[in-house]
Amino acid sequence: MRRLYSIPAGLLLGILLALLVPAGAPYVAWLGQIFVSLLKLLILPLILVSIYATISDSADLKQIGGRALLYYLFTSTMAAGLGTLLGLTLSQGIPAGLLDLEQVPTSGAGFSLDYLIGNLIPTNLFAALAEGNVLQIVFVALVAALASRHIAESHRKTLIGGAQALDALLMQLLQGVLRGAPIGIAALVYASLAGMDWDGIFELRAFVWAVALAAGLHALVVLPGLYRVRTGRSPWAFSLACRAPLTTALSTASSSATYPVSKQALESAGVSERVTSFTLPLGATLNMDGSALYQAILLIFMSQLAGADLSVAQALFIVLLTMASSAGTAGIPGGGIAMMAFMLDLLGLPQTYLALYLVVDRFFDYPITAINVWGDLIVAAVVDGDLAKDAASAPG
Repeated sequence: MRRLYSIPAGLLLGILLALLVPAGAPYVAWLGQIFVSLLKLLILPLILVSIYATISDSADLKQIGGRALLYYLFTSTMAAGLGTLLGLTLSQGIPAGLLDLEQVPTSGAGFSLDYLIGNLIPTNLFAALAEGNVLQIVFVALVAALASRHIAESHRKTLIGGAQALDALLMQLLQGVLRGAPIGIAALVYASLAGMDWDGIFELRAFVWAVALAAGLHALVVLPGLYRVRTGRSPWAFSLACRAPLTTALSTASSSATYPVSKQALESAGVSERVTSFTLPLGATLNMDGSALYQAILLIFMSQLAGADLSVAQALFIVLLTMASSAGTAGIPGGGIAMMAFMLDLLGLPQTYLALYLVVDRFFDYPITAINVWGDLIVAAVVDGDLAKDAASAPG
């Protein structure tokens, strides 16, 4: 994905055009709309087949996968909850309309706990795809993958082969769309930021503090605490053993590029190849702690800027939404842009807020990716420790 490295150039171009020639924004806005529409067209079916293929084709799902999924659920919940809590706390001083973006009615964005419950389980899969309901797509993919493990082997192989073939096709189409990413992002940022009050951006320093605090607490307290409690070993020593993958993630902002380094570091630290071969790909698909906490904070601040008052139930919705979206877009190039567009729709927030996401994402992408990888490393080591304890306590 070398072409993705030209995305920052498109972002910079969009910002410069917005600053220098804001009057021209309406003439190129359609390019950004086409780019986002194409991403949204591909991303949901890609989430559906990639999650299904990963879980359906996992031979060690019962023994290793069940444990890993529980730990992933725990760490993602902690990350999204921590991000939501700090976002709600530190966004209180941010005035609505600070950046001169579109506001929504002060009664709040269009979501609630009843809305969440009523829309978690779809009545029509194709409607869920058409409406862009992330929670429903992830739910269907997980249920279908688990159910397919109990059907005839010949049928299961046919389904998995079809899902893998469709996944390859969708990824190829996505590669084509991403070739135009610099132009699409430049147009999108240009059109969205042309009328922005840039003096007000400095007032968003609370957002930086919220992300830094949430990331620090999760990376230095929650994940090491889990490792200490479950293995009884020093998380500091483990972090030193994993400094190569953490450094790689921090410098490349790519979980995929970090995978072979992570595998080598874990196995050198004593984690079995059986565990690393299963948990790392599964984690790259489903476990994104850094993304969950970061997206939760970003959505909280966007709601505050839009003048939407959030209730406890609505905050809970953001926790679950960011968990589902971070799991769905993990490892999918460009998925974060499309997924943020879907989440803005679900929260009743205007699409112009995508510009804010694109501006801040390039700065936070590197440390957030490192936290994603750190979570995968911790879970792999913890699962390996659990299996070793089971083996030691087994009779005979």
